[in-house]
Amino acid sequence: MTNNKKVIPSEYEKTRILIDTGVITFKDRLILVLEGLSGNAFAKKVGMSEAVIRDYLSGKTYPSLNRLAMIAQKCDIPIEWLATGKGKCRLLPETEQKGCVYIPIYNLNDCDPAVSVIEQIPFDISWMKHRGFQADDLMAIWVKGDSMEPTVSNHDIIIVNKSHNKPLDGYLYAVQYDDQLSIKRIQNQGYNLALLSDNTKYPIIIISKSEMQNLKILGFVVYILKDLH
Repeated sequence: MTNNKKVIPSEYEKTRILIDTGVITFKDRLILVLEGLSGNAFAKKVGMSEAVIRDYLSGKTYPSLNRLAMIAQKCDIPIEWLATGKGKCRLLPETEQKGCVYIPIYNLNDCDPAVSVIEQIPFDISWMKHRGFQADDLMAIWVKGDSMEPTVSNHDIIIVNKSHNKPLDGYLYAVQYDDQLSIKRIQNQGYNLALLSDNTKYPIIIISKSEMQNLKILGFVVYILKDLH
């Protein structure tokens, strides 16, 4: 028996498809192309009517290939970027043209509970978009210590998603407890939460319901950069 049930994509999936194809953001790219010009001044620049440009900017209509080519030529930008959002363009920030964004990296020191920013590291945009992450939600932590061996080693760098701070059993999180910042697995034990180390020589930390105010979950570990030397 065959299943002929039609699968209808959710609104999120529809939006995701539009974003990936670049259609949903054309008007935003066109706003960049204006570079501060009024609609009337830009229309004169590209040889079109102000009404047509106004419709493009509102998202009411989408230009034909010929008009895309005309705008791209007059504004000295790649037609592929204008049409799809793919490729490089002088109007984009340099980091995005290079396919990377910079994420702040913090120093995690077992001897010092304070966390301080060291620098920023470049990270691949395509990976980030594939996972559905926003750059502002990510931070990197340079790990010190062996409490999470063999999963996370001394001098490894982890990427943390700050927007995901609701604990799921068994997953890695950056947590702050009693002013001590560390990387732990979290286990829900009913009225208690357990902070687990992968290195068995470190004891389990049990946090009771009355102590929960002392626990801050900074985010979910989404990537580990291993130090091979």
